[in-house]
Amino acid sequence: MPDYDRRPTTVVNNSGSSASYFLIGALVVTLLIGAYVLIGAPGLHRQVANAPGQSTQKVDITVQQPAKTAPATPAAPAAPAPARQ
Repeated sequence: MPDYDRRPTTVVNNSGSSASYFLIGALVVTLLIGAYVLIGAPGLHRQVANAPGQSTQKVDITVQQPAKTAPATPAAPAAPAPARQ
C-alpha cells in the first residue's frame, strides 16, 4: 500500500459558533443590567429619614425663611458743595 492517499482530507471548523455564543451572552448580560437600572435598583431610592436611636421614631422638620424687613429709608441728599471762585 502506498503511503500517499489521493483522496482530499476535509477539515470542519466550528469556531464561528463560539463567537455567536459569546455575542448572545454579552447581549443577555447587557439587557439584564439595563433592566436592573431602568426598573430601579432596590435600596437606592429610599427617601425615609431615620433618627438616631430607635428606628420607629419619626422626625418632622420645618424649614422657614426669615421674615422680610422693609428696606431702610434713603438718606437725605447731601448739601451741595459751595461754588469755587
